[in-house]
Amino acid sequence: MQRALSVRVSSFADQGGRRYMEDVTQVVLECEECNQSVESDCEVRAGEDRQTETAGAGARARPRVAFFAVFDGHGGREAAQFARDHLWGYVKKQRGFWSRNHEEVSAAIRRGFVSCHHAMWKKLPEWPKTLMGLPSTSGTTASVVVIRGGCMYVAHVGDSAVVLGVRENLGDRSLHAVEVTQDHKPEVPRERQRIEGLGGSIMKKSGVNRVVWKRPRLSHNGPVRRSTVMDQIPFLAVARALGDLWSYDFYSGQFVVSPEPDVRVMALDPQQHRYIILGSDGLWNVVPAQDAVTLCQDHDEALAPFAVSSARRLVGHALMRWRQRMLRADNTSAIVISLLEPGGVQRPLQRDEVVVTLAEEPYSDDISATPFPSAEMSPPVPLEAPPTMTRRREEGEVDVTTDIWPKQSVTADPAPTGKRARRSLPRPPLERPTTRRGARGGQKQSPNVPCLLQGHRKATVCVC
Repeated sequence: MQRALSVRVSSFADQGGRRYMEDVTQVVLECEECNQSVESDCEVRAGEDRQTETAGAGARARPRVAFFAVFDGHGGREAAQFARDHLWGYVKKQRGFWSRNHEEVSAAIRRGFVSCHHAMWKKLPEWPKTLMGLPSTSGTTASVVVIRGGCMYVAHVGDSAVVLGVRENLGDRSLHAVEVTQDHKPEVPRERQRIEGLGGSIMKKSGVNRVVWKRPRLSHNGPVRRSTVMDQIPFLAVARALGDLWSYDFYSGQFVVSPEPDVRVMALDPQQHRYIILGSDGLWNVVPAQDAVTLCQDHDEALAPFAVSSARRLVGHALMRWRQRMLRADNTSAIVISLLEPGGVQRPLQRDEVVVTLAEEPYSDDISATPFPSAEMSPPVPLEAPPTMTRRREEGEVDVTTDIWPKQSVTADPAPTGKRARRSLPRPPLERPTTRRGARGGQKQSPNVPCLLQGHRKATVCVC
């Protein structure tokens, strides 16, 4: 049986100086499914899982899978909320997702992204229209990390990013930052070629390359023909996203702003890989990847009792850099996953953090009779949900959906090399985040959410 992997998780988001909060984060812990209608090799895996030290005779182990996501919405937060509520469901029900074959799993994740994107068509009439009465232009970037045993799958669209903190030599203290994802910007050669191949175009606005929204003039009446005069509006600064249904090209039958993600897979070694950081562009636009990894490491080694979580410290550091540049801060979100070394400290180092062990739990041979953890049952983790502290102001808010379900052991390709940090800035002294202003209340709370989250009225946690 493969050795269980333990991680320490924290999450935090801040509205910054924007009028609306369109960032959404999500953390899900769930029991790995074994459904014959979804995956044909369940019986093979069932036989392999029978040999466990804790299960006893006639029992096998059911592993857990962890899902982490950061969504950075634009044009409204409807697409980000829809992705938070449905993306994981569309991904895990795709044929091949529960396979041990990496190519099948990667293909299933791609199909899940596309399925979630197409499902937004049905919700488009319900989303608020633009000020000119046009259908909603809401869309969202998505950076997703799925951990199954010793394997990590990373999928993303847009410019939210995932960074990995790697120790190159086991005897070294310093960590090297590797950017696992590459931004989908319109000026990237392969994205420009794809967009122009679909009949789209790219224009600069205020020095930023944007995908052009081609739409009939507002005064136009009647069907759209090839001879119809079209307005060309430099609109979106990313080449891939979920939502953005305005980008559908009726002649090619495809979306100029593609929903298909890049997917990478790698093996995780707790002695070599120390941190996995997911963040929106509000973080990475002002904090280089190496600075983020170093900050998390220094923060954990300080061992300050009752200190804030690594995610909150990271977001606060980003907000300070926005202020130093005398710019209005963007929505900023971060999820920090720290891989715990075997034999090390298996408890939260800071408040607002939780330790999750992706251990194999024994269960009956009868899968249909397996009692899954629910809101009424205590899951085999220190807390019912990874706590997420959320700062909201005025009309914006951030929702965090956390499901606790009792994963699979696989191997993977070596970690890819990353790109350079987006912007290099001098490292100023760290400061605490700005003070919080009032936000709307009335969010529904589960009665079984930990006392820590119950005391933080601005967090929304759903235990399904």
